[in-house]
This record gives sequence, C-alpha cells and structure tokens, in this order.
Amino acid sequence: MAKVGLEFGEKLQIADKKYRIVSEALDLAAILGNLKFGKIERQDIIYEDDTTQARNADGTYPQIPTGEIRGIEVSVKSSAQGQTVFVTIIDMPQSDIEALGLQYRDEVELSDVAIAYSSINGNDNYKIFASKIAKKGGGQPQVTAKPNENKEKQDHK
Repeated sequence: MAKVGLEFGEKLQIADKKYRIVSEALDLAAILGNLKFGKIERQDIIYEDDTTQARNADGTYPQIPTGEIRGIEVSVKSSAQGQTVFVTIIDMPQSDIEALGLQYRDEVELSDVAIAYSSINGNDNYKIFASKIAKKGGGQPQVTAKPNENKEKQDHK
C-alpha cells in the first residue's frame, strides 16, 4: 500500500524523547520574525512513569520527576506570529541565560532552532527548541572560571 504524506526522516533525540523535526521544510525567519525576550518561564523537567502506583482512570501511570532537566523554557514575542511563543533552550544552563542580563523586550537571537511536531489524540502540537539564546548584536554570556581553575590559581599563590 502506498504511503501518503511527507517524510521528515528519522526522529531527533533531545534528552529523553525523540521528536519529529519539521524545521528543514520551513522558513524559520519568516515563521518567527524578530524575537523579543519575555522571561525565563521554567525548567523543562523530565518525568517518568511510576509503575509502583496504581494506574490512573485513563490507563496511564502517575508521573514522577527523574531529577533531570530537558532544558530551560523561555518566552519570546514573535513579530511574525503576533504572540508569545515558548522556546526550550537545551544547551545553556539557567545561570548562563541569566548572565546575559536580558530584559523584557530585548531583541534576541536563537541558535540551531528546531521545530518539532507531534499529534496527540488528533491535536497538532509544535514545540520549539534552540541550543542557545543571545542578545541580538552579540550579547554572549559572561565566561566564569570553572571551580577547578579557581583552585589551581589559589594553589599558585
């Protein structure tokens, strides 16, 4: 039987899940437009099934946090969408994002943007991932010395 629809290739593994990435078929600059920072929303915490508990009424297991974080979710205002969109930053810890000193409505840039698609119970869901966020025009996080480097400097004194 013939397969109908678009083939987007293999799913991309991001932390604990595999996502169907559709961004290769999209013009990201046209879809997102200019982006203005909103705020750091939350940590995207990874959950797993708690099989020691009884199932919920819908047949699923209760969820418990694993202690791992998939990324940091930030809100940005998209000029093309005309609304706030949420982006999960996966390669920057929250402290590095805070070190950028981003203020509300600062223009920002995202690196390595990936838009994932999933269909849950017939509802289309899109999730936006980016490896990094920076102030438009080059605001990089301040580089802080690693704890081991500080110790070595103190040992030489």
